[in-house]
Amino acid sequence: MDIQQVKQLKILVIGDSCEDIYHFGKCEKLSPEAPVPIFRLVRSEEVGGMAKNVLNNLIGLNCNVSLITNKEKIYKERFIDEISFQHIVRVDKGESKKINELSICEIEKINFKNFSAVIVSDYDKGFISKENAEHLSQVCFKNNILLFVDSKKNDLSCFSNAIVKINQSEYKNLIKKPINSELVITQGPAGAMWNDKKFKAAKIEIDHLTINENYENLRNANVCGAGDTFLAGLVVHYVLNKKLSLAILFANKCGAIAINNFGTHTITLEEVKKYYDICI
Repeated sequence: MDIQQVKQLKILVIGDSCEDIYHFGKCEKLSPEAPVPIFRLVRSEEVGGMAKNVLNNLIGLNCNVSLITNKEKIYKERFIDEISFQHIVRVDKGESKKINELSICEIEKINFKNFSAVIVSDYDKGFISKENAEHLSQVCFKNNILLFVDSKKNDLSCFSNAIVKINQSEYKNLIKKPINSELVITQGPAGAMWNDKKFKAAKIEIDHLTINENYENLRNANVCGAGDTFLAGLVVHYVLNKKLSLAILFANKCGAIAINNFGTHTITLEEVKKYYDICI
């Protein structure tokens, strides 16, 4: 598939979003008041997180994307030593306030036939209730629109007729599975699983060192947003090719690139081709 076919994809992302803020600084001495490092701020960077990270990765893969998300601001601020890239502390703001949920009325106003697929990026912050999850599933099924779900809910029975991605920890805490759906389970260093079939984690060549998603040999590796990147790759490849096994393999490669870059990283088709010499 060429890039023009990817650009023709119109994807709707619905879900909770936040702002990921990275404060980089230097920790060169301890405080005289307590045995803690003194953090001297040098610079700050901000990037969209959660559903916005899914959006950004889809854009990086050259898709045409729309987003419906919470208006309330959620912030995740990380303070990082810029020499070691070690996290000093993370400060979360905005989650204590109630997030207004997406209404059935708002869902009814969406022209679903304009989209190749719908993604629900549900971090379970309150924007996607069980009621509107059920309604979204029904509307997508009625309009023959592909529905993809990534949810932190432990009861996924509110989602139906979808391709649902969760991680291993979420799978262990699952109370009810999604109805009439495919379940893809990401397993970090082990890759992913679908229909009892294991898909090994992708490898990536950086500075002549082969590093996989076990990432224990990479000093700055992190899993921040990697699930969002995996989801974006899964959706794009599946919508174009309709083969879930191949889409999982491609998504693993996208996730490996994200893990081998610091922070909330947005992948591109050019990166995928650079590291794996493949395209969609």
